[in-house]
Amino acid sequence: MAVRTKRPAAIATGLVLTLLLSAIVVLAARNSGGEAPEAEAPMGGVARVRLGQASPASAPGQMLYLEQVTIAPGSKLAEHFHQGTQVARVVSGVLTYNIVSGTATITRGDGRTEEASGPREVRLVAGETVTETRGLVHFGANDASEPVVIELAALLDQAAPLATTVGSGAIGSALHLTADLESQARTLYTSGTNNSVVYGWNRLGDTTALDGQPVGVDMLGQVNYMNGSGPISGFITFSFADGSTLGVTMAGAAQASAGGTDTAFTATLGVVGGTGRYVSAKGTGTFVGSRKAALGTAVSATFDLKMAG
Repeated sequence: MAVRTKRPAAIATGLVLTLLLSAIVVLAARNSGGEAPEAEAPMGGVARVRLGQASPASAPGQMLYLEQVTIAPGSKLAEHFHQGTQVARVVSGVLTYNIVSGTATITRGDGRTEEASGPREVRLVAGETVTETRGLVHFGANDASEPVVIELAALLDQAAPLATTVGSGAIGSALHLTADLESQARTLYTSGTNNSVVYGWNRLGDTTALDGQPVGVDMLGQVNYMNGSGPISGFITFSFADGSTLGVTMAGAAQASAGGTDTAFTATLGVVGGTGRYVSAKGTGTFVGSRKAALGTAVSATFDLKMAG
């Protein structure tokens, strides 16, 4: 996939970097009074040290973390996403950064920013930074002979893990569904020069199958697009043949192709609750999709969930 280079750095990315990296100074200061950083036991060649954490009054329902992560040579993290925003800076070594789906913002040592979309592999050296938002599925690895040391600040949903594992590393029963979602109803507004901003909501649905039984998919999606790209969020309800239902939240992004009408979607999913056999279900997952025409037309969607309970 193409990598787009921007000069100067994007305003949105700059704001995120400024807010989160400023928090590093605050949290580090809190630990300067003699309190030892909290270290976790290394797992699979990856060691974490908690440098600080706080519950910002300006971000209710979220926690801010400051950590140092060391990846030993030949080691890698599990495929995962974050339930919030994370900014990570390479202190030393060479990080092999793998984007499975979604788009990450890379800030190079000279201040240039690049938007890299998956599937893609990017190498980051000391002094370079990656900004990760909801809907980005990724993992880091160390293919070199020296350890990789990373400092990160993460603003995540309260009680969310620092990294939510997906793919082969996730724990729980798998639920895999594909659907061609048709727009059922929508309320969309336009603004800006040449109507470049589109915002509002879209309700999409389809009836697909799981193990030979019909499954209804009802997606209530909220969009806020600039030139066809931007954040998406909402809720999805799966209705099964035995009367059970499963509800999940969705948070991610849409990325329009340059000069075309194609759009790619990636989002993280979190189980809200359910009825029947899913009444006590908990879990996380991903949604990836594509649309080959204008907003409001059909979306080819794939949902993958790992659930316990």
